[in-house]
Amino acid sequence: MTVPRAPGGRLNALREMRRDPLGFLTQVRRDCGMIAQLPTPGPRHYLVSDPAEIQRALTATGREFAKGQSRSKDPDQPGFQPLQRILGQGLLTSAGPLWRRQRRLIQPMFHHARIAEYCDVFARLAARTGAGWRDGEVREVHTDMTELTLAIVARTVFDIDLDAAIVAQIRQWLGENMATARRGADLPWMRFLDLLPLPSTRRWNADRRKLDGMVHDLIADRRAAGGSGSDLLSLLLAARDAETGEAMPDSQVRDEAVTLLLAGHETTANALAWSLHLLGTHPDAQARLRAELDEVLGADREPGGQTTGGHAAGGHAAGGHAAGGETTGGETTGGGRPGAADLPRLRYALAVVREAMRLYPPAWVVARRMLASREVCGRRLPAGSMLVFSSWVVHRDPTWWPEPESFRPERWLETSDRPRYAYFPFGGGPRQCIGNGFAESEAVMALATLCRSWSFAPASTDPIPPRPLITLRPGSAVPMLVRSIGP
Repeated sequence: MTVPRAPGGRLNALREMRRDPLGFLTQVRRDCGMIAQLPTPGPRHYLVSDPAEIQRALTATGREFAKGQSRSKDPDQPGFQPLQRILGQGLLTSAGPLWRRQRRLIQPMFHHARIAEYCDVFARLAARTGAGWRDGEVREVHTDMTELTLAIVARTVFDIDLDAAIVAQIRQWLGENMATARRGADLPWMRFLDLLPLPSTRRWNADRRKLDGMVHDLIADRRAAGGSGSDLLSLLLAARDAETGEAMPDSQVRDEAVTLLLAGHETTANALAWSLHLLGTHPDAQARLRAELDEVLGADREPGGQTTGGHAAGGHAAGGHAAGGETTGGETTGGGRPGAADLPRLRYALAVVREAMRLYPPAWVVARRMLASREVCGRRLPAGSMLVFSSWVVHRDPTWWPEPESFRPERWLETSDRPRYAYFPFGGGPRQCIGNGFAESEAVMALATLCRSWSFAPASTDPIPPRPLITLRPGSAVPMLVRSIGP
C-alpha cells in the first residue's frame, strides 16, 4: 500500500511547508490521514499523526530508532542536530553511551523532592517580577517571562543572579540562534556556512566565547571553593558514574550547564507567555483561577508577602540550603504566596498550563530515524526514513480533542479515554525532556504567584501568531494590561 504524498506538487508543497509549517502540516493531516510523505530533500520524511505509532517510536528501546539525520544505522551514532552548534554534546543532543551515562547522572537532580526545594525560588522570583510592574501599565509579557525564567534557571543552575545586561544579551543571542537552528533543521547544508568567515559567523563565535567564558569561570570558582550546594552546577560537579566512579570533565559540565540554561528557560517562558495571553482573552478562566488561588492560599491574606526564610528576593543562597535561600521544606511560604505543598491543590492552575501547552506545545515537532524497515500505519517504510511527529497537529486533532481550537482548561479536570500520546508537549519515552516536571512546577508556581497579585487583559486586538522555531514562540509582542489585585 502506497503512502499518500502531501498535495500540491513537490516544489509547491516544499515552498508552502517552509512558508507556513504549522498550517501545512495541519492540512497534510486533514488531506492524507494518519501518515503522509513530506516533500523534503534527502531522506524520506513521513508525517505520522497516530498516537499509537508515536508512542511506539518514542518509547522504543534497543536499536529501532535514533535521533537526528544520518546515513548511519548505528543508534549510538548521533545524527545531525542543529542545536549541537549551541549546546555541544549535552543531554539534549548527545547519543549512545554518552547520553545514557549523562541521563543516569543527571536524572536524580530532577527528582520530585529536589524540584520541591526549588518551588520557593520559582514563587519568589515571580513575585520579584510582579513587584516591578505598575498598576494599569502595559507589559510585554513574553519578554518579562523570558527574563523571569532566565533568572530562575540562573539561580537554580548556577546559584547566581544574572545582570540585566547579560540577560538581554542571552535573550538576543538565543533568539538569533534559534532562528538559525530552525533553518538548519530544514536545510542541513547550512551547517557548512559555519566554516566561512562571514560577519554573522564571527559575531556568533564572539557571543559563544562570552557565554563559555562565563560558564567556565563559574565552574572554576565552584571547583576551587569545593562547594556542596544544591544548585545544579554543584550537583553536576559532584556527580560520579556509579559504574566507573568518574566525574564529568569540565567540557561536559559546560555542555550540560548551557543546555539547562538555554533550553531550560525557553520552553517555560513560552508556556507562561501563552498562558497569560489565553487567560487575558478568556476572563472566565482567569476568574476561575483566581477563585482557586483564593481557596488554596486564603482570600483574606495579602498576596506577595515575604518568604518564611526571610531572604530578600534574589538573595545569595547559603551553603547547604536549597538554591536561592532557605526554603520551607515543602510547606507553604506564607503571605499568600504558593509553596511546594500547595502544588497538588493548584489543579486548575496546572490545567491552564497544560491547556496552553496543548494549543502551543513547546516542542512542536520531533523526529526519529528508522534504523530498519518496518510497518508504520499499515505501510512498509524503508530503513533510513525519518518519522515526523507534530504535537501541534495531534494536539489540535478533533479525533482526540473535542473543540480542539478552544481554550478549555477544564478538559484536564475531566476523565478521558484519549490515547496517552495524543498529548506530548515534552516528547516521550526514554528521551522525554528530563526537566518536564521542573518546567510544569515552575510554570504553575509562577502563574499562581503572578495571578494572585495581578489581573491580565489584552492591550491589543491584534492576533498573536505562533512562530515555529526550535520551540514554538509567540511570533509578535504579547502586550498585556496589568491591574493590581487587592487582598
